[in-house]
Amino acid sequence: MGGPNIRQATMGLRNSFSKERDYEFWNILMCYLIHMQPDLPDKDRTLFGTLAYRMISKAAEAIPMNDAQASSPGKAISEPEEIALLAQVFNSTGHVGETVKLLQGQSLNMASRVGKRDPQLVLSLLLESLEASEQWDEAFKVCQDLLSESEYQSDDRIWNLWLKSRSKSSGADGLEAKSKELLESVCSTRPIVRAAYLAKLNLQQSQNDGAEQDDLLETCKEYFEAFSSKGFCFDDLKEPLRQLDTPHFDRFKQIVSGHEGNLAKLFDLKLAYSTLPPDASRSDLLDFAHRALQIYQTSLSESPSCPEAALLAVLAILRLANGKSSPSIVLFALILLQVARSKFEDYYILTILLVQLQSHLGLLSLGMENFVKLSVKNLQWETVGHLILTRISSLHPASGTELQQDFEPLLALETGLTVLENADGALVRGIREGLRFNSYSNIYNSVKMRSEIERSMNKQIYAIEERKVRRWRGEPDDHTVLPLTDSSKPLVDKRDFGYMPSYRKDDGQLLAGFRCGPLPKERWIHAMALFDNIATYLKAETASQTSLAATTYENLKQAQQHVSWPATDDLSTEMTQFELANLECHKILAQVITLFKEGSANMAAASQQNNTKTLPDLFSDLKTWLSSALTSRKDGPAGSDVAGIRVPTWEDLHGSVTQLETLQVIANLTSLVSKKAQKPAKSSKATSPGSVSKEAVSEIQSLVTELEAQILADARALKSAINEPGVLGRLVDLGMARRGSDGDGVGNAQGDDALPPGDEKWEGLVESICDEVTMETICGAIKGSWDDALDGVVGGKGKIRVGK
Repeated sequence: MGGPNIRQATMGLRNSFSKERDYEFWNILMCYLIHMQPDLPDKDRTLFGTLAYRMISKAAEAIPMNDAQASSPGKAISEPEEIALLAQVFNSTGHVGETVKLLQGQSLNMASRVGKRDPQLVLSLLLESLEASEQWDEAFKVCQDLLSESEYQSDDRIWNLWLKSRSKSSGADGLEAKSKELLESVCSTRPIVRAAYLAKLNLQQSQNDGAEQDDLLETCKEYFEAFSSKGFCFDDLKEPLRQLDTPHFDRFKQIVSGHEGNLAKLFDLKLAYSTLPPDASRSDLLDFAHRALQIYQTSLSESPSCPEAALLAVLAILRLANGKSSPSIVLFALILLQVARSKFEDYYILTILLVQLQSHLGLLSLGMENFVKLSVKNLQWETVGHLILTRISSLHPASGTELQQDFEPLLALETGLTVLENADGALVRGIREGLRFNSYSNIYNSVKMRSEIERSMNKQIYAIEERKVRRWRGEPDDHTVLPLTDSSKPLVDKRDFGYMPSYRKDDGQLLAGFRCGPLPKERWIHAMALFDNIATYLKAETASQTSLAATTYENLKQAQQHVSWPATDDLSTEMTQFELANLECHKILAQVITLFKEGSANMAAASQQNNTKTLPDLFSDLKTWLSSALTSRKDGPAGSDVAGIRVPTWEDLHGSVTQLETLQVIANLTSLVSKKAQKPAKSSKATSPGSVSKEAVSEIQSLVTELEAQILADARALKSAINEPGVLGRLVDLGMARRGSDGDGVGNAQGDDALPPGDEKWEGLVESICDEVTMETICGAIKGSWDDALDGVVGGKGKIRVGK
């Protein structure tokens, strides 16, 4: 759009609103927000961005130059928030260089009449704009000038830009010498300036010659001696320490070992854990874990206490189980974690890891009970709610028992959804308040957050889980259809794992192995949406809810298209093996519904690759799937072995519940097919290619009944195993690191990698941190939680009504 047209649009916009000063800036804000709307045409976004730029430029030009004029600013910028709006508009419309110039000019810099009312805001805007402009020489000069003043020497933001601009600038005018002189000057200040030392460590990490290794070691030493009592000390030093060669690292370890006290021992422990080789032997891992637990045990009577030492011991033990089927080892780690947490309930990371391990081992009621203690509130459901709500519908769909009075799965899902839905209203109110008080810098953030919540991945996942729980329980729903996600608007994933332990680069990968399957994302959502619409459609058809059936059927056809992924896609990064297997069945069911409803002439787009298949073909595929699932169940033992006991882990519970869900839908389909087969077709359109014989339907129904019976029999067998005499004693022996009384080894003196340690050394240590009565209480709760989880599976009996 040309200049005259822009001017006309600007004048038209101004003439449409009140002449009051606030309206001028509201107009600018409105144009800016429209410009930032990603789903609008580029032409419209450019127009409104240009309008915002023109109007805010006029407001900047009109800033009064003397005090007399300042008393009546008119439509000129006169508030720090208006400076923020200017920076946002300029930077988003490609005028970031002008932002830098204005924020350094007399009218808008930190010392100006407007800027000095909020110099920190102006400083933030200047630093952001300098980085965005990539004027590295100018950025370095600005940072050098700021850091020469003591009031700015503790500002991480300035040091970070100083480092970046130093590495990218042209290097003219003795930059190297100037920067080193400044850095050494600030680092010589006492007490130590943490931000300056972090910058120095950052700078030295990039140097690899021998002299720089000496300098890096010296800086690490000085930093350690200044901050060894602080929790952040190891986190700040772990990356620089990785850059030290072996001789220099060993010298640093000697420095640490020369310090006395529990905190120095804990730091030394972190160093030892961080340098364990990826393929550390069983004996090395157990020796480390034993040493860590000894430090933890000593700290219980010698202040300061070190619950983190117990955490390090647990992580080392989990490494024994990493990549192996070793539930006994995981349970031993979990018990140690619970013992430590009982003494340090405020050390939240113990609770978080405990919830994860309990869920992983199928102890969902205990996990729920401990999750409540995290006191998750408001938008924390968006970031940490996934810890317990991921796949909750297939892990613990039953209503709560006396074991988890404070946590009810369906209520928790509804809370998570309600919080996200109510957040929209709260953000709208915040936007209104922002307009009222001219808080322009916050309004865009609120608008952005509102958009992100609208596209929240967790909101989609919680909605799916809620519907699955309701369907499992047979609770009445409100006859709604699960809306499909808009593929043009990518979902926003706010799940946070930043609070998890991270002493080593591979700790994240280690702990990911103890989740309840891979993290669900878009493809998981599409797969679950297909199943939801199949289930809803069949229920609506059976109940003769024609309107709901019609809406769901249209959704079903779209959902089929969404799950037509290339064969090269690795779906296992989002879905469990049971979910992948069930998806194949759900695709068959969707094709049956489509073919049954529309006939061969109107096959849905997602089924076109199979459009030669008839209903008998698809029923044959369904029979094959059911037979395979049944054979797999019969061939393998139910559950996993822990201390010689068969118990259900998350995979057993998840597999049982998801298969029962699928069987319920297959049963509904066969009932509908049988019902429709008894009625003559009303038109040729509804005539399906080929008809399904009663024998074929009967075979499917028999397999459904047989597979259901096998799933329930497996669950009852596990319940029986858990409740046999002597089970509690076996679990206590495992928790106390003892050799089994029957001689086949609950503990492990023989070196079996699948078993936890079991010898006098370990037994004595565990006894010193946990008495037998407490261990019996812990193991009794574990046994009860497994029993409760299996009750949920057995409670599925009668939900599948074949031929009804």
